[in-house]
Amino acid sequence: MNILCIDIGKGTQDIIYFNTEKNKNNIENAIKLILPSPTSIIANKIKNTNEDLKIDGSIMGGGPVNRAISELQEQGYKIEISKNAAPTIRDDLDVVRRRGIIIKDKIDNPNIIFGDLNFEMLENIFKEFGEEFRPDFVCVGCQDHGFVKGQSDRITRFNYFKELLQITDNPFEYIFKQETEQLNQFSRFNSIIQYLKNSGHSGFVMDSKVASICGILHYAKENDINEFVGLDIGNGHTLGVSIKDGKIKALFEHHTRLLTPVKLNKIVNKMINGTLTNEEIFNDRGHGATVVGGINPEKILISGPNRALFKEYGEYVYPGGDVMITGCVGLLNAYNYNYNYNYEK
Repeated sequence: MNILCIDIGKGTQDIIYFNTEKNKNNIENAIKLILPSPTSIIANKIKNTNEDLKIDGSIMGGGPVNRAISELQEQGYKIEISKNAAPTIRDDLDVVRRRGIIIKDKIDNPNIIFGDLNFEMLENIFKEFGEEFRPDFVCVGCQDHGFVKGQSDRITRFNYFKELLQITDNPFEYIFKQETEQLNQFSRFNSIIQYLKNSGHSGFVMDSKVASICGILHYAKENDINEFVGLDIGNGHTLGVSIKDGKIKALFEHHTRLLTPVKLNKIVNKMINGTLTNEEIFNDRGHGATVVGGINPEKILISGPNRALFKEYGEYVYPGGDVMITGCVGLLNAYNYNYNYNYEK
């Protein structure tokens, strides 16, 4: 089998193409790609467009795309977008309309196509080095705040984490399978599941932060670390968990730009001793915290592009030999857990 793992971030999309026969003894021999993120690629296309935009496709990560659209609007160009793609800009379509963007049921002759997944691009890349791109199973990590009209997306997103932790404390179970019913407030997850169905691929989607924590957990297990703090310090968000015997004991999420090493150290220490509160994080403009109990950590394990923020307090992790594929290793291990496949390393 070929298992495709794609971890879609704000800056990059990180990819492992894992063959269960060729790579079963060493994940480091699998095909790995670090590419610009879909939102960065499409934002660059928009910036190089000197005409009105006619956008079709599906919901995807925003960020750079939204800024590129705003810049084009400021130059006086008209923006039309399909109803399917419009939530990329904002889940609340009334907000999109107030920005002067025209939403249509159908876009004729679009010059921009939105989407988080582009298998045609990957097919072309694989052809260049003589490989056939034919995944049997697809694991996707991305971030979806969720949307409940009239409610802060910080509350919506963290409620998702709290509800998950009430169901199970095993992060490998935090996936949305392709056969899952409609995911209600998670439009981006829904869009990816629909893409997989339409392209005839089996797969699942997982929050990219949780995928990274699963990658850190895999690293901890390989190194016989049973009780630890895992930190994924990303460009946008920082997610921290305390884990004992593979089970989550506490979890918080904050905005990385609002953290300093000293502040993050205080938050981690409170999470360790079980005194961190949801209000403390939310009132500091973070997402929230939920705590089951304290731990006595053997290590503080750190990943993510802004991991240097906390380097003096812990140690970096390299799942699969490469910090950039931490999320992909987490996705692969979530596949192993949920679909009863095991590779040796």
